[in-house]
Amino acid sequence: LAQWFSNPGSRPSGGSRELKNGKSEGIKSSAQLLSRSVTYNDKLHLASYKVSYRVAKEKAPHTIAERLILPAALDIVNTVLDEKASEKLKLIPLSDNTVSRRIVDIAQNLEEQLIARLKSAKDFAIQLDESTDVASSATLLVYVRYIWQGEFLEDLLCCLTLPSSTSGAHIFEQLNAFITKSGLDWANCKGITSDGAANLTGKNSGVVRRIKDAAGQNIVWYHCFIHREALASKGIPPELEIVMRDTVKVVNYIKGSALNSRLFEALCVEMGAEHKHLLFHTDVRWLSKGRVLSRVYELRDEIRIGLAFLTDKLSPLASQFSDEKWLLTLSYLADIFSVLNELNLKLQGREDNIFRHCEQIQAFQKSLELWQLRLKTASYYMFPTMMKRIEENDVPNESVAGLTRLIQSHLDALMGKFSRYFPQAKFDELKDKRWVKNPFDFETPDSIAELNLTPSEESEMIQLTSDNTLKTRHKTEKLSSFWIGLFTEYPMLSKASISLLLPFTTTYMCETGFSVLTKMKTKQRNKLNASPDMRVALSSCEPAWDQIMQNKQAHPSH
Repeated sequence: LAQWFSNPGSRPSGGSRELKNGKSEGIKSSAQLLSRSVTYNDKLHLASYKVSYRVAKEKAPHTIAERLILPAALDIVNTVLDEKASEKLKLIPLSDNTVSRRIVDIAQNLEEQLIARLKSAKDFAIQLDESTDVASSATLLVYVRYIWQGEFLEDLLCCLTLPSSTSGAHIFEQLNAFITKSGLDWANCKGITSDGAANLTGKNSGVVRRIKDAAGQNIVWYHCFIHREALASKGIPPELEIVMRDTVKVVNYIKGSALNSRLFEALCVEMGAEHKHLLFHTDVRWLSKGRVLSRVYELRDEIRIGLAFLTDKLSPLASQFSDEKWLLTLSYLADIFSVLNELNLKLQGREDNIFRHCEQIQAFQKSLELWQLRLKTASYYMFPTMMKRIEENDVPNESVAGLTRLIQSHLDALMGKFSRYFPQAKFDELKDKRWVKNPFDFETPDSIAELNLTPSEESEMIQLTSDNTLKTRHKTEKLSSFWIGLFTEYPMLSKASISLLLPFTTTYMCETGFSVLTKMKTKQRNKLNASPDMRVALSSCEPAWDQIMQNKQAHPSH
């Protein structure tokens, strides 16, 4: 040992190498441990995001993750695997505030993806509507349609809270601020669809007018087909209105009391009725008058007996359910409003098409004209409930003749209303664009010459209609996809077709969006900032988890 200290050169070199190797292995071991720790925390972090994503997709309260999902997952893992595995799940951060932050991060990513797509697509169309939520807060929903990967895609553009007034100026101010912040250009907006509210459609200060001014061009505006159909269906003759009003009173009396509802249900069960409950009537178009009236007619005997022992207040109405003339009128109302409900349903749905919706309206208008002719020959096949009533009961001829005059009056009123809200001039304008629906109906030079196309469009039309391969594609592809796919080869025809097909024809998606908002923002969650949750719940984009996780610090704490 003394020699070792006195003569450093004689020290053995192996110990130095062992010391160095030990330090190197220690460093490597520490690095591996740190790497495993970071990777593990990243997995916990990602799991937290994915659970939060599912919570928002289900429109559920944020607390459900910590109170239900995590305990359920622990029970499953502890039962199927082992307790050690379940201990790892306890480190996933799923507190109320954490889930809220995660949803905000996911919503931001989805919004960035949507804006990037819109900038790439350039042209877009919007539908917008405003309503009031449970907290009396005014909310504006805006949906957008754009071209992405050869298809029309529809997505929630924004959910904006209107802090004060819902005037056209305030709505446009909020919407324009979002468009400006996102880097979008109103000049690329090719269509606007809304209801007929003055703050949206006002000639001088409505939102549509302001968007057109901002875009510097005349953008196509459509009054929602569903709103127009609902408005056109409202007016009925006074004699029919009386029966409608009496029916509503009966329904409200039975449904408005829990005791009356239970007693009526017991009566229906005892009498072997197919249905046990009545339906509430509302002016909201999503709940059809046809369904309400049909249910009342089906349960007419049960209602007559039920009213007799439930109350004396409605005894005059109870007697109406024994009046053959009154019941005959009710049967007609059930039939006609069921038909109107079917038309309303045909106008609902995604991927609306201006040609399809116009054809459905025109078909209904033609039906009204045909029914008028049939009534003159005492044919009632178009009203099956009423016809069955006449055939199975001894209805006086005077009652049938009187109701026939009422029906004619009602059908005349419907024809006038539909002509007002769906003017023939608009259908005539669409006739000039009928080649968009099927260009192969115009294969001859004479038929092409009648289309009022530009010289460039005529040249492309001749080439297009001579291509049998495209003719086959037209039969199998969606109309929008067909024209989008021809943009490179036939740019003039494709651009004209897309500009016609791109705008929405209804505000159906806004209406369904408000239904989601109602489910999401309840009395118990009336302070919720619903915009991020609405974005995640309604977006058609998928979260880019790698981007979301980037630069996000992972830690197991709540």
